[in-house]
Amino acid sequence: MATLPYMQLYIADYLADTMHLSAEEHGAYLLLMFNYWQTGRAIPKSRLAKIARISSERWGAVEESLREFFIDNGTEWIHERIENDLAAVRDVLAKKSAAGKASVQSRRNRKKTQAASGSNTCSTGVGSVFKQEANKKGTNKDIDLKELNPTHNARARASAPVSQPGIMQQPVVTEPEYREGLNEPIGKFSMMDDWHPSLDFRQRAAQWGVALPEPEY
Repeated sequence: MATLPYMQLYIADYLADTMHLSAEEHGAYLLLMFNYWQTGRAIPKSRLAKIARISSERWGAVEESLREFFIDNGTEWIHERIENDLAAVRDVLAKKSAAGKASVQSRRNRKKTQAASGSNTCSTGVGSVFKQEANKKGTNKDIDLKELNPTHNARARASAPVSQPGIMQQPVVTEPEYREGLNEPIGKFSMMDDWHPSLDFRQRAAQWGVALPEPEY
């Protein structure tokens, strides 16, 4: 069994009850009480003399003096006051043990609750991120550079043909524009079948950092 705490020895009561005992009987009685408390149970009658450190010849005389402090049930000696003290100590130990187990269980439950809460928070956060990414992918569109160039938009709107029902629209031919002193057109223009680049076009393209293949014409 678990080690019991200190044994209460009521000095005044003890002296009042043992004034008639000899020194030998005092020693035997104290040894019996100490063993009783240490083991936490009644003392078998067969072990009384050995526990009291009394020889078999002397035990017969000492036994008569000590019998009054114990209850003889036929096989054991029972000390009523020590039994009451043991019951009180065991009750205190049981309450402390129950309180300790309850505290441990409470901490375990709290950790489980915190772990579950953290798991829910993480899963919710990941779901939100995925949802936001999906929304971004669904709503994001590539911005056409034409939208950033109002001049181009104005030209496109001005040059856009007005459709009339029942009339086939002819393709709009954009005449090329030339800078002064240059034979090459600038900007976008409709490619004609008879148009060919100038002879120095590849050289000027090389200066611009563009390598063009040899012409096949």
